[in-house]
Amino acid sequence: MIARGRIAVAGLVLGMAGSSEGAEAAPLDRFTGSFSATGMVVEGPKATSHRVTCNFSATRQGSRAILLRGTCRAYLIISRTITASLVLAPNGNRVTGSYTGARVGTARLSGRMRGNAIDVAITWPKPLYGDTRADMRIVSPTPDQMRIVVTDRIGASGPVRTTTDLTLSRRRS
Repeated sequence: MIARGRIAVAGLVLGMAGSSEGAEAAPLDRFTGSFSATGMVVEGPKATSHRVTCNFSATRQGSRAILLRGTCRAYLIISRTITASLVLAPNGNRVTGSYTGARVGTARLSGRMRGNAIDVAITWPKPLYGDTRADMRIVSPTPDQMRIVVTDRIGASGPVRTTTDLTLSRRRS
């Protein structure tokens, strides 16, 4: 099973780039398309790390929104389908949305885009690892690559730990 922020992260990454049309179409376009990903996710009550591979498709939904759909797999037998929708506010830096794919239900996403980075709070509908909140940072160092990192407190008073670390690469036809 893929942990709460793991796949959400990927969805957020692609969704944060939403911007206005016209002159700003190029920055939005770098976050749309087909992507493959590899990395690590944490899952289960003992927060066990697992290597995963993922495939994502991100499409624009109007001028300020992105819809991400994808699947991540671990050990060839565990699979999780995810969907994330993100909307960029008219001011150009506030991002909101939702993520579906975690075992605790649909999460709310809220954050800001600053340059080539997006910082988002994930709010789960039920506690996951002892709380209902995680943090995600999405960075796009090049037009063809992104990195998604989710951190979360493991246990009510446990350590903050990376629960998702994915590197996404644009797939070329």
